[in-house]
Amino acid sequence: MTTRRTLAAAALAASTLATLALGTGSAHAVTSGIYCGATQQFAGDVYAQACVSVSGTSVFPLLHVTNHGNHAITGVVWVNHLGSYEDYNTCYGMTASDPGSWCNAGWDPIGAGGYAQAQGQLVIDGSWSGKVFSPSEYIG
Repeated sequence: MTTRRTLAAAALAASTLATLALGTGSAHAVTSGIYCGATQQFAGDVYAQACVSVSGTSVFPLLHVTNHGNHAITGVVWVNHLGSYEDYNTCYGMTASDPGSWCNAGWDPIGAGGYAQAQGQLVIDGSWSGKVFSPSEYIG
């Protein structure tokens, strides 16, 4: 495989991961609960997880960060609703180790029907880091 093909494949994989397909969560419509994605590790000793809380036809995006180093962290969290980014918030000074710091963006009354997913991204020591995702849930 040529270098050009390898780079193209890597770029495609990165773009696919950056915007996970909606519709990968529960097999049925949800009306309540908290649904969390996998915890991911960044910068060696920072852990982050995105969750979406559902109540009726409203969703609440959450970003949980545990900072075991001496890092300056800003968290950004939002809702991806049918490919539209809504209910955005930025949280500065996410410095807590255990039990960690939470960032949220409040309730987003999206209505019944369609998929919603909490997404978050970290700025660690001034540099953008990877994204975290909750499962994508069909709100019903």
